[in-house]
Amino acid sequence: MNTFTKTTSILAVLMLTACGGGGSDSSSGAAHVDEPVASGDSGVTEEASVQAPLRSMQDLSVPDDFDYNPTQSVEVLVDISGISTQRAYISVYSEFQESVDGTFTPDYAYRIANGALDSGKGEINITYAQEYTSLLAEIWFYDGTEPMQRVISRENSEINY
Repeated sequence: MNTFTKTTSILAVLMLTACGGGGSDSSSGAAHVDEPVASGDSGVTEEASVQAPLRSMQDLSVPDDFDYNPTQSVEVLVDISGISTQRAYISVYSEFQESVDGTFTPDYAYRIANGALDSGKGEINITYAQEYTSLLAEIWFYDGTEPMQRVISRENSEINY
């Protein structure tokens, strides 16, 4: 190592240690800020703060028929054997948009279930959030044709063709 590099390294170490790091626990270096003193005749009156009584779980009243479960389940039955028995699979989405032409565009991030159809038949058990009143089912074929789409709900969960 040459002398220039050694000298530079030593100077850098000395400068860094000389800078200090702060964080001392002594109060001698603490800044002191004088706050202005308000006069007693400012005309502003202090209001007493009122605390609300604390509540506990025993104070809650919940109807007997209230359902604490935020999910619901549905069994989707698929039978498209009347129009096709070729290889296909189904995908179910909880978020989708309806286009002007009546087709649907699913949000692929919200696919909640999928499965293969065997000879045009299949069933899927789905558990999903109660906030969704309808789901979009798409049946895809491996030949590249457009998928068959059907909006399903808990009351109408069969897909027959």
